[in-house]
Amino acid sequence: MKNMLALLCLLSLPLQLHADDSAEANKKLVVDFYTEILFQQKLDKIDQYIGDVYIQHNPNVADGKQALLDLLRSFPAPEPGSNPFGEIVRVIAEDDLVVLHVKNDSWPGPNGGAVVDIFRVKDNLIVEHWDVIQAIPDTAANDNTMF
Repeated sequence: MKNMLALLCLLSLPLQLHADDSAEANKKLVVDFYTEILFQQKLDKIDQYIGDVYIQHNPNVADGKQALLDLLRSFPAPEPGSNPFGEIVRVIAEDDLVVLHVKNDSWPGPNGGAVVDIFRVKDNLIVEHWDVIQAIPDTAANDNTMF
């Protein structure tokens, strides 16, 4: 019985290693997307990141790559040589999902905001998106930050 259990563990090891590699590749894809497309607004590169089918769960944005492009084009263009409007604070990946915790410097409120974006990746392209957005208040009931 012990030998059988050991064999099963050894046989499942390549699957786990593959899952870890996939999660790392998905993290890189999503971070690169966020950096190039959202922060740097290199919208001409969107096909490298977004699949032909793109499911959007933000109720203010329609499904599809074109709706995403329309939203991104509505954002103010960054000043040449300026810093991004925010920073990715943490990245978490599991299976085909990647979660970003992002600090936005100027939106959705005057103090900026905390954003959690969740992306689903399929065939090395982002095919689905969820988000939760919270304005950073002037004061807090505790000394903790939102990051």
